[in-house]
Amino acid sequence: MSQGQVPPPEPERTAVDVDVLRTLFLSPRDWIHRRVESVLMSPDGVTRRKVSLDVDLAAHDPWPADAAGRLLVPVTIQAKQPLRNFDAVCEGEPAPVLSTEDNGALAEALLRGLIPEQLPPAEAAVLAEQHVPAVVHVPELLVEDALDGFWAHCEHLRADVQELIDRGRLPAEDAENWDGDFALFTTVADQLARGFLLTFALPAELAGRRLVLKYAMDEQYAAGSRPRARDRLRHCWMPWVGRVGLHDLASCRSFHLELTVPAEVRLHEFTVLSSDDDRPAAPAGSHRAVHRVLAEDRTVRRWPGAVRGHLALRPTSRFDDAFCEMVILPARQGITAFASVAVSLVTAVLLLVGVVALVPQQVLGPGWQVPSAAASIVMSVVAVLLSWINRQPEHDLSVRVMRPLRYALNLEAFVMLMLAGAASVPFTAAAAGAYWALLLLVHVLSLVLVVRTWWVRRAVDRGRYTARARRHGP
Repeated sequence: MSQGQVPPPEPERTAVDVDVLRTLFLSPRDWIHRRVESVLMSPDGVTRRKVSLDVDLAAHDPWPADAAGRLLVPVTIQAKQPLRNFDAVCEGEPAPVLSTEDNGALAEALLRGLIPEQLPPAEAAVLAEQHVPAVVHVPELLVEDALDGFWAHCEHLRADVQELIDRGRLPAEDAENWDGDFALFTTVADQLARGFLLTFALPAELAGRRLVLKYAMDEQYAAGSRPRARDRLRHCWMPWVGRVGLHDLASCRSFHLELTVPAEVRLHEFTVLSSDDDRPAAPAGSHRAVHRVLAEDRTVRRWPGAVRGHLALRPTSRFDDAFCEMVILPARQGITAFASVAVSLVTAVLLLVGVVALVPQQVLGPGWQVPSAAASIVMSVVAVLLSWINRQPEHDLSVRVMRPLRYALNLEAFVMLMLAGAASVPFTAAAAGAYWALLLLVHVLSLVLVVRTWWVRRAVDRGRYTARARRHGP
């Protein structure tokens, strides 16, 4: 910048009434009437999450606004992660949302407004000026480290206030409300460290109206880390159970969830569960476990090829965490049917080859050579075909569910390659016996994998397995 040039003005930061913002955040069910969340898992591997909110802007007066006069509507706490293909819509028109910097300023204002009044002024100032910004603006990868320091400081504050209570230097009412106020502050701080306020910035003329706000984004669904050998064996006689995270479930009066899975799998059970957070106000961390079942959709059991489920519930409190648990089975069509047909045909081919090997004169015509280059080429083509069909793009969920059938197709491709070798290379009697023993062993293994898929689905359809029984044990 040259001398004498006036520097550009700094952008205006979000300035709102903290009391209004706190009331708005702590009572979302007063102004968010209905939330419809749909999760679409497409076969190309993309998970698209769409959320529709029925918002009543007349529920509060005045409504929080920024320096430019726009209405600020913090609809949810979204997990800290890149927003891929994010879209925000208000009444069918594109709507702006706050930037990262303005979101951080709004979250800081909210947390400062929740600092318990029982804290000494000096301690409250340190908490507001140092620890609140550190927690709010921490990057996703450093969240746990930042929370460890935050919980350590909170333990120090708890000890200081407890000392004041023991000395009788706090009024009885403040001492009675201390635990609740401090727990509320630390819970919201934990949420805003792991996520951010997704806030719409709407024109001021929309004040007092009832609107439909929508937003959508792509997510990378991760079915979990690569399972251990024990989990792979367990999956051989039980259906696959997956989870989908739900953000800020109780921020509405009525919550509706729609889940659509890829067509090559079947949705059997569909349950929304809450997690019980047993984290004390200490740096020991949290131990999350299933607390209770919020809603179950058992109608999908009556749909043989169900790929979509719907749940509706009325949340009663703000849960720290909630998730959807789903029981997934392979569908009857697609890879399931093809693998069954392929294994059956390979079994028939092996029987035919065995008959030819036993009585070649009664089966083969004159002049036919065994081993034969033509037969070897045919077997190789079939092996390549099986391998090629097994290379379709899939969603991560389908990869986990269809893994046994994919293994079966790969094994059958290997069997056909071994047949191609047997048809082109003359073996000695001992070598041929060992070769055919290995070939039959591989084929039997693929046959077991296919039979396992049909057996698991039949057992689940007859009620021999339920997610509820798995959670509660025998």
